[in-house]
Amino acid sequence: MSSEKQQMAGGVTKVRLRRPPRPVGKLKPERVQEELKTMPGWRLAARGNALARTRKFTQAGAAAKWAAFIAGLAATERHAIHLVVTANQMTLLLQRPNRRGIDMPLLDFARQLG
Repeated sequence: MSSEKQQMAGGVTKVRLRRPPRPVGKLKPERVQEELKTMPGWRLAARGNALARTRKFTQAGAAAKWAAFIAGLAATERHAIHLVVTANQMTLLLQRPNRRGIDMPLLDFARQLG
């Protein structure tokens, strides 16, 4: 982490830590695989240009409600998704809008969904 130092009254130095900048744009496949190791249930799909996850629920209604929640959240955050709900199972595919690779915001969104 980098830091910024500020001189305060009385000779006290205040240090504010900053996070390093997040990668912008498409990530290298090795970096995507590294991130996926920390995200149980997620995998690469569609020639490496999307993230996929299948979840099973005890009731069909729960799968439909979870899919509706994800659709609303994805619309709010402007992520391209593809949802398939069959009985008590939901399959989710996350892609960048231009369908060109995986970026950090997409991985962060997938991590947020658990």
